[in-house]
Amino acid sequence: MKARWFANLVLLGASFLCVAAGLMALGTARTYNVDSLHRAVFVGGPLLLGAGLLVCLRLPVDFRVGLAMSLLSLVVAAYGAEIYLRLLPAIRIRLAARRFGVPYDGRSRAEVVRDLRAQGKDAWPAMFPAWQGFPHQEGTLLPLGGIANVTTVFCNEMGPYVVYTSDEHGFHNSPGLWASRRIDVAVLGDSFVQGDCVPSDQNFTALIRREHPVTLNLGMRGNGPLLMLAGLREFLADLRPGIVIWVYTEGNDLVLDLDHEKRDPTLMEYLRSGHRQDLLNRQNEIDAFLRGVADREYTAPGSPLQEWRLQRFLRLRSVREALGLQMEASTSISEHPDTGLFRRILEEAQRTTRRWGGELYFVYLPAEERYFENRLRHGFDLSRREVLSIVQDLKMPLVDLDEPISRWPDIPGLYAFRGGHFSPAGNRLVADSILKALPSHAGN
Repeated sequence: MKARWFANLVLLGASFLCVAAGLMALGTARTYNVDSLHRAVFVGGPLLLGAGLLVCLRLPVDFRVGLAMSLLSLVVAAYGAEIYLRLLPAIRIRLAARRFGVPYDGRSRAEVVRDLRAQGKDAWPAMFPAWQGFPHQEGTLLPLGGIANVTTVFCNEMGPYVVYTSDEHGFHNSPGLWASRRIDVAVLGDSFVQGDCVPSDQNFTALIRREHPVTLNLGMRGNGPLLMLAGLREFLADLRPGIVIWVYTEGNDLVLDLDHEKRDPTLMEYLRSGHRQDLLNRQNEIDAFLRGVADREYTAPGSPLQEWRLQRFLRLRSVREALGLQMEASTSISEHPDTGLFRRILEEAQRTTRRWGGELYFVYLPAEERYFENRLRHGFDLSRREVLSIVQDLKMPLVDLDEPISRWPDIPGLYAFRGGHFSPAGNRLVADSILKALPSHAGN
């Protein structure tokens, strides 16, 4: 009798979870406009499995008990794999710290923030543009920078956390740079530009600044083409730098970032000539907004971010990502990127820069995976040809990092670890390649 109840309870529970997973997948499929084949697999598969488990309730008791034990073993194994995959980034960082000969800091970013505040510092986690999860509604403020003039806890890929004092608009620059009478060079891009995750004086924008002292870093983690255009409009139209460097990241700018960004009407407005939110004069409003978001979503005990992490664990998010069982916007390079929209964005960026007499340089950062995953290289090459064709049509000065990286004798040494950002050596290679392409006296 106990064996029958045990088996029936496990099979019913598993059937319920399968049906719930199928319904959740249906909601995700509608949100992301998933194609019919993937919808059939991710929605129909769990529903059919749930129905099959109900049919198994008619099997003999011995079969039901064996099946129940197998299901429980699979669940234990799946969550064991989830725990390992969640610990894997920390393991990689610890190994990177050993390789670079620096101490390893195992604290979370929130713990670092709390410890710095306990020392009396006005510390905050690094904040990123609104589309990445901050509450945002059409017609409201959409910040493009971070909290101004505060101790900013950024990231950790090499052992210690990168912690810096943000500038007057929340970017990774030395305070006071905005007051310069002229800006020689401005750099637009994502986390690679922001300096993820090397010491502040070793990211490639800081290395460029050694040659061109008034170099402004507008990089923010997760920035794609529309956010970069927005940053150019909001922060550079008045400063009028002689050179604007547009850093294109092969692995995500088209296949992930632009797909998200084009769904935000506020960002799409930047395709209209002259559109701005006047963010240069709204920093107090931006700071108040971002401080509220940080306290509510990140640093407070029991914050939604912590609950979200628990949900990720319960849903086996890391295991599903590793197996390719995710229906959210994919980073697969084989998808069909919106190159037409990308061309419009570059055209508008170039047009805006030329209005004040500046020149827009295009820097092509290849995806790290192209050098280690042969199965992805063909897809990367297809996308690369389309992007470089657009750049050539627009007659933009091009700095292509593929050749110097592919010729480097120790390509893994250019990155903190597989799947990570550039190491100090990688940042130096990027900076040297860009500096060779710039005129010796960059600026107005």
